[in-house]
Amino acid sequence: MADKSRDISVVVVGGSYAGAVAARKFADLSKKGYAGLKVTLVDEKSHYFHAVGFPKALVDAKYAEKAFLPFASFFEPGSAHQFINSRLKSITDAHNLVLEDGQELYFDYLILATGGKAPGPINVRSANKEEGLAEIEQLRSGLEAANSVLVIGGGAVGVEVAGFVAATFPQKKVTLVHSGKRLMPTNFREGVSNGAVAKLGQLGVDVVLNERVELPADFGCSARVGHQVLRGTSGTEYPSDVQILAVGFKVNSAFLEPLETKLGSLLHIEDGPGFIRVRPTLQLDSDSFPNIFVPGDANDLPMTAKYGFKAEMQGGTAAANIKKLIDAGFDQAFAASQDEAVANAPALSRWSDMVDAIMVPIGPELGVVQMLKVALGSSGLANFLVRQIKSKDFMLWMRKGYFPYKQSASGQ
Repeated sequence: MADKSRDISVVVVGGSYAGAVAARKFADLSKKGYAGLKVTLVDEKSHYFHAVGFPKALVDAKYAEKAFLPFASFFEPGSAHQFINSRLKSITDAHNLVLEDGQELYFDYLILATGGKAPGPINVRSANKEEGLAEIEQLRSGLEAANSVLVIGGGAVGVEVAGFVAATFPQKKVTLVHSGKRLMPTNFREGVSNGAVAKLGQLGVDVVLNERVELPADFGCSARVGHQVLRGTSGTEYPSDVQILAVGFKVNSAFLEPLETKLGSLLHIEDGPGFIRVRPTLQLDSDSFPNIFVPGDANDLPMTAKYGFKAEMQGGTAAANIKKLIDAGFDQAFAASQDEAVANAPALSRWSDMVDAIMVPIGPELGVVQMLKVALGSSGLANFLVRQIKSKDFMLWMRKGYFPYKQSASGQ
């Protein structure tokens, strides 16, 4: 086994679900004999936002305040690890990258947990907590003043948003329009979808299926406050005072361009959201860059793998595989001879999506669940489980453990 105490640089770009798990594992590993291991976490935002909890943050200002966790509290003060508040500009080769602010970073191993961009403010666009809270508050104020709300997209997030809006503002007309023949991702059982329709109905939500809302070219990719009349492909008009997008997803892969130029081939998929190609080990799909891993929403795994908790699992898989490489001295061998290092690399774990489960709160009291292929859609048991496990704080308590260190008031 290679000397564990040697200098090793791990850079994690993106501090959300996959990146936070990976960076935390490496920071903890540095205290277990890996004395030369330095972790650098890069994120364009000053705070982690618990996006899974957005439906509750939208209607609960106190919860929204708690859902932002400062990256300044991620690493132990005085440690060699660092957080850099910047954005990745380009990866120049197998060991170097450049940030938007001009900083250049060397890495032995790189984790690209850059995720994707969902519509705002489900995916908060602002760079800091203060502006992020204002972004959510603007939409919340719009909801308070509105008579009618249109939610576009009936996946898990759309169902949760519609449920919490309807439960919080029962006097308002809430309509959920979904392009599919049933709500929720189709890999889940139909009982979950039917249960979601029924429980949204209990809250007064009007659910419209098999209908695609036609958005104006200038609509953008964020929720809107202001009366509009949007038309569906059926010709039906949907007037509303607030429009919330729960569809649309885009991956940034422009930082791969220097690598793609060197290879003469693409490392991302041109069509659709632009997902980054990975191998089952979550390594970038190229023999030239075996030290680069892409866990989370940015990779080209099926959409059924793109949930917060699955991104966290992928972050753990990527971290475990890099540890195997570190223990085998791969970074030392790679520096000496790339071909030989790849030929003699240890076997790595393959990502296996074995967890086909979902838990969807529909307001604070109702919800649907699927676990172990058993659908709890219309049942009261589903409501009980959701209340006990998720709807109270959307499991924010679990993520607070990533940020264990107290900082000065200015870092909060």
